[in-house]
Amino acid sequence: MRTPATLGAAALVMFAAPAGAQAPGSAQTRNYVAAAGQSDAFEMLEADTALAQSKDPKVRAFAQQMLKDHAQLSQTLGQAAASAGVAPPPMIVGADQAPLLAALQSLNGADFDHAYWQHQALAHRSALTVTQDYATTGDSAPVRQAAASAVPIITAHLDMAKQMEAQSEGQ
Repeated sequence: MRTPATLGAAALVMFAAPAGAQAPGSAQTRNYVAAAGQSDAFEMLEADTALAQSKDPKVRAFAQQMLKDHAQLSQTLGQAAASAGVAPPPMIVGADQAPLLAALQSLNGADFDHAYWQHQALAHRSALTVTQDYATTGDSAPVRQAAASAVPIITAHLDMAKQMEAQSEGQ
């Protein structure tokens, strides 16, 4: 399980490069790798939160699947990034994701479960858009291949999250 301290250390490492140093790889590839890493970190932290706070077996099963799948996606992307000479994906939550995570962590019961499904649908829609775009137009073959292999996994996650979000609205 990733802790805030672990994520904070990762954030410090990310900013440790000397000023003016040229990062390897194109801006498009670096931006995609960073976005995908943030998405994986968000999914995994929300999943950890769901396992700690939800009693719903469907939420818990989905959260466990998110931990497994996003760890694998992150590992695959890290290997592709290394092949492309790009830094591995940072395992930090993006500034736009942090308030969602904080809000989720303040909820309990059915409110938590409903918000979790909403967040998952939103996060996977965003991740799918970014990943499909890079898989189609990315300029690094290894990273493009990793993105293409992630599309069906992210699509399956999105479909499940949308279905569960709709069911939770009826309760």
